[in-house]
Amino acid sequence: MGFEIGDLVLGTVNQIRPYALFLTFEDGSKGLLHISEISDNYVRDIELFGSVGDVIKVKVIEIDPYNGFLRVSFKQVPEEERYSTHDNSQKRVPQFDEADFSSLEAKLPEWIEETLKKARNKND
Repeated sequence: MGFEIGDLVLGTVNQIRPYALFLTFEDGSKGLLHISEISDNYVRDIELFGSVGDVIKVKVIEIDPYNGFLRVSFKQVPEEERYSTHDNSQKRVPQFDEADFSSLEAKLPEWIEETLKKARNKND
């Protein structure tokens, strides 16, 4: 079974690295789901998206012509066709509603003034 670029396929996670999930496919092919192809949003912890043994539907975006290794994308799979057996309900995901930068904002003018003074002293 040969895959083509653009195919939607199911892959099983067999290895996890901080930068990617490594997958195997039903025909024995192997591939990589890079962290940048999981979401358009920042991915802090790749393990929130897959664990060893999970099955994930991905889109083939590149095939190495020498060894058939696949580069795949989850974010390019249409929303209505996305599929994953991964359950991240047990993982704690920090929620950031609105960051409070008021303490930094209060100190910023002071830091700027200190930096400008140092720069002036170096030039004298």
